[in-house]
Amino acid sequence: MRGMNTMASDKYFESFVTLKRWMENRNAGKNLASYFVDHHYKTVGIYGAGDLGSLLYAELKGSNIKVKYFVDRNSEGLLQVAGVPVIALNDIPKHAHIDVLIVTPIGNFDEICRDLIQIVPELSVISLKDAVYEV
Repeated sequence: MRGMNTMASDKYFESFVTLKRWMENRNAGKNLASYFVDHHYKTVGIYGAGDLGSLLYAELKGSNIKVKYFVDRNSEGLLQVAGVPVIALNDIPKHAHIDVLIVTPIGNFDEICRDLIQIVPELSVISLKDAVYEV
């Protein structure tokens, strides 16, 4: 059981460190929208409708980056976040094309990518952590 607690703790710590860097970037006048513009991403999806996904949406909503949908494994009963549709992982192929899917559950990135490759192998995917550190 201790191993599971350590893994969960590591995931939260990794999210905390990423969020800290994100805030440092914002305080320095850097925002994530510029990262997506610089990489020619105009339409995005956000994987994870939780806290980090909602914060990312809040940062992007006033920019030229269009968030088409959220993807969440627990999408049942969750229709929208801030007016943006929330879809299930298996429903990605049925929805609007996006330039990139941003994965916000940082500690689960590899696992999520494996799942995505099975469903939409052609989809471009990045981690929120990578975007935060490359701004």
